[in-house]
Amino acid sequence: MAKLGSEAKLRNLARLGSFGWLSLCLSWTNVCSAEVVPWLYHVEVPVESQTSSARLDASRVALLQVLTRLTGLVHVPRHAQIERALAAPDLFYSKFRFVTPSANEVDQSLNLLIEFEPRSVLRLIKDSALPIWGANRPLVVAWVVVEQGIEREIIAAGSVYPVAVALQQRARERGLTILFPLLDLEDRIKVDPAVVWGRMSQVLLPASERYGADIVLVGRVQALDGGSWAASWEFWLEGLVIPLNTGDAAEVPPSAAAAVDLIADELTQRYAVLGRAPRQILLGVSGIGSPADYGNLLNYLEALEFVDLVNVTRIDADHLGLIVTTRAGPEQLLRLLETERRLHQPAQPDFSSADIELVWEG
Repeated sequence: MAKLGSEAKLRNLARLGSFGWLSLCLSWTNVCSAEVVPWLYHVEVPVESQTSSARLDASRVALLQVLTRLTGLVHVPRHAQIERALAAPDLFYSKFRFVTPSANEVDQSLNLLIEFEPRSVLRLIKDSALPIWGANRPLVVAWVVVEQGIEREIIAAGSVYPVAVALQQRARERGLTILFPLLDLEDRIKVDPAVVWGRMSQVLLPASERYGADIVLVGRVQALDGGSWAASWEFWLEGLVIPLNTGDAAEVPPSAAAAVDLIADELTQRYAVLGRAPRQILLGVSGIGSPADYGNLLNYLEALEFVDLVNVTRIDADHLGLIVTTRAGPEQLLRLLETERRLHQPAQPDFSSADIELVWEG
């Protein structure tokens, strides 16, 4: 994994501090407010034809892709359970259809769109003792500037630049949502190409807030003599600056894909729950003021990918005592539950026998 060690990260923070940017970056040190990725179990892959054998081959590729999205692993270990699943991938999806990705009559390519069944896929992951990365994912906003000669241009939403297409494609493969700025009047007043090229966080961080960004990706792509390209990337997450310099290359897309992989690998390390044996964690939740709150809380917890079982042990006025069976440890479970901000730690926690005390916001 291309990832900075703690010392390298601190060096980068110090570098930002020398430019007066550190305080701005540190203002983004809150836990990411992740949102559910709605298409996580929907995979579209090329297929040679509509024959059964071609569909079987394509659905194997699609199953591996959905496993990559849900585990964070680019290379899914071929455990016995995985091999059996790849032999019969149709057991893991509920719908499929063939689609033509292009309206161009000359382009006769065909894709297979598959909708996988979440419970079946999650059971496969758990039985194979693989990590689970939940469907709640941070949102990435990409500020990318392309320099050709003396011209610099920021990539906007809807761009068909190869670097934009590559970023979006790799992000979808890894289960991330990447947005490009609208570059409407509001953006253009605040941000120009020199700001992106200079990675001026004091401008880019506030400009990214309108998009609800949890992560800011900044890229510089430069056309060189002889037709080659140079690209460098960095992303900002919770006060850290994590860079990637891919050097010169004949094409830009591999560099863009590597930048997405850098983000996805970092997030996997933070949020994926390892495939260890389940444990029971005592969870206390206050703020349950109605039967609807009670039902909503249980439905919410039971729907989380990293939660196997929820049992109610005590009801005391507006407080619930729960036993949560999960593969996450107490600290990781707390961090994961806080990402959606539906549960938060009490400002003045009372003495409790629970491992974790939280307040339900609904």
